[in-house]
Amino acid sequence: MQQVKKFYLASFLKNQTYFVPILIIFFQDLGLGYSQIFWIITGGAIFSFLIEIPTGILADLYGKRKSIILSKATITLAFIAFGFAGGFWTLLLANLLYELGKSFRSGTETAYIYDYLEEDKQAPGYTEVKAKQKFYARLSESIATALGGFLAVYLGFNTVFFIAAIPAAFNFLQTLTWVKIKEYTGKKDIKESYTFVKDTLLSIWQSKGLPGIILNVLIFTSVFVALATFIQPYMKQAGLPLEYFGVVYSGFLVIAAFLTRFSSNLEQKFGGPKVMNTLTALAVIPLFILGFGYVSIIGVGLFFLVLLIENLRSPITNTLFHKQVRSVNRATSGSVLSLFRTSGQIILLPVMGYVADAYSIYTAIFILACLILLTASILFIRPKTVKT
Repeated sequence: MQQVKKFYLASFLKNQTYFVPILIIFFQDLGLGYSQIFWIITGGAIFSFLIEIPTGILADLYGKRKSIILSKATITLAFIAFGFAGGFWTLLLANLLYELGKSFRSGTETAYIYDYLEEDKQAPGYTEVKAKQKFYARLSESIATALGGFLAVYLGFNTVFFIAAIPAAFNFLQTLTWVKIKEYTGKKDIKESYTFVKDTLLSIWQSKGLPGIILNVLIFTSVFVALATFIQPYMKQAGLPLEYFGVVYSGFLVIAAFLTRFSSNLEQKFGGPKVMNTLTALAVIPLFILGFGYVSIIGVGLFFLVLLIENLRSPITNTLFHKQVRSVNRATSGSVLSLFRTSGQIILLPVMGYVADAYSIYTAIFILACLILLTASILFIRPKTVKT
């Protein structure tokens, strides 16, 4: 149980990201347009796409815990690099470093947690732990974002990143104390690694439920990343002062933190596939309202309603996915899921950046709404195709 508390602490520390409510405004303050901003995000996505599988292989072959430790050290350095950034290329380089750190963690951390909980029979269930992790993550974000706007106004945008590096460093240090778990360690051989990945991809393709889950996650996550980029410019257009951006973020994150704790209850009562499909459909309504050009403080709430939906979906999605894969290649399978998420962003983000610059952010949001409507109507998860 002590290790489970460390999972919760890690979720709290990694989300002390004070820059979240001012990130896009920071980019715009440096003179970047939407196309450049989206290309920074896309550049990170392309880099993540290229290294996602290799980092998953390293985690499965050399150990998930080592990969997680390396991830958190790299993310700390990335925050410091953002603090020194002053233009497009330095921001791009900082983002590439950040994506490198995330790639060593994506899939791997959830795989480590899943394997640990399988090993410790007295530990809580996976969905319960992930839901509580989301709770602490959102609680942490609510604190950090409430302060972020004020820190940016009174200390400067760059300083916010240096402050965020402090809890990131503590997170790295506490991860060094995580327990070692029993896990497969194969030969450090390139040919064998290639075969390992090929077998993982084949097992995913042959699974009745996984391809549908991956496509659903691919579209929804890509839309969510694009939409999140428009939140801050929208708040600016709605007339909200910059220093209060974080307060608004914080309020909705507190709500998200408490709602996310009930995701496991929803899954147990209605079943993961049904909850996931319903939440996807609900996201369509606020997106279409925003897409038709509605601008007001109330509209800010519509943005964050989609944020709430994503937070409720996430632990259920992870459970549905990990139930379909074996422990021996769970980290690699998790990296495959992250890779597909990234591939969707690589395609969608540059297009949305161009549309926002050439037309408006509302035209871009309308297109995003259509994509979610497509997902809800065609790529819904069929309960009979997934393990329960």
